[in-house]
Amino acid sequence: MKIYEMIFHKGAYEKTQLFYKVNNKSSRKHFIEQIKLEIDTELNDFKNNFDSYHKKDLLSLFNIVHKESHLHINTMAKDFIRNSNAEIDQHVFLEIKEHDVLSI
Repeated sequence: MKIYEMIFHKGAYEKTQLFYKVNNKSSRKHFIEQIKLEIDTELNDFKNNFDSYHKKDLLSLFNIVHKESHLHINTMAKDFIRNSNAEIDQHVFLEIKEHDVLSI
């Protein structure tokens, strides 16, 4: 049996991945929606849980990162859904890896 690992590389050392039984437009759309949800959740978690003297400055920076992440995803979404891969640069891209799962 094959499974498909969909991966969003956010930078040199950060990525998000999910595994799917099928690799089709529907599963790729679902992956994009999950990435968008994760980006929004990270911002909300930061707003709700981070307490610091510098919170205002850090929130401003985090908002910029949040907008940039959505821009990257939105830029790559159409190519990824159509072609199973998309790239902004060598560190920010979407890809799918196929894996064989053995059953004994």
